[in-house]
Amino acid sequence: MHGTISKTASSYIAEMSRATAQLDPAALERCADMIFAAWRDNRHVFVFGNGGSAYTSSHFVTDLVKTASVEGKKRLHAISLVDNIGLTTAIGNDINYEEIFRFPLASYAAKGDIAIGISCSGNSPNLLRACEWAKENGLTVIALTGFSGGKVKNLAHLHINVPSENYGVIEDLHLSIAHIAAQGLKSRIEASRGEVL
Repeated sequence: MHGTISKTASSYIAEMSRATAQLDPAALERCADMIFAAWRDNRHVFVFGNGGSAYTSSHFVTDLVKTASVEGKKRLHAISLVDNIGLTTAIGNDINYEEIFRFPLASYAAKGDIAIGISCSGNSPNLLRACEWAKENGLTVIALTGFSGGKVKNLAHLHINVPSENYGVIEDLHLSIAHIAAQGLKSRIEASRGEVL
């Protein structure tokens, strides 16, 4: 898929501002609410994506576990499915690259958990396969996308779209969404009562 390229800093910043202004704050709050519910109910959150979105997945989980932690309170069970390179390459080499997210998700996840798929196009076959499995098996699916949302938007219980065709802007704002969710989770944990280690 081809995306747009900003030729100047000003045009990049303008595109970032335009896309940011079109994000839905209510959807971002709902994302934080859903992750907080997983924390409250001792559920797991699994995050995954390809390329730059793989790094966003790792960063997202780091913030959900560490940044959102509150002294004296239990921590969220969040896992990035891209962080076990041995398992990822074994699945890709021995089974099929399209299975690299579905296979571990099917191994670790249970009904009631959350699957967060991050994809600029929303059409990555390995991400779609994992989200299909998640939806069929009672997980809540959250999708972060760009462009027009791709096929994954129809699999998601919550779809947050960055309305841009610039990969850099989409990825930048996906990370911002992750920060908003993690900080929202922390504030909700701080306000909670009776949930201790």
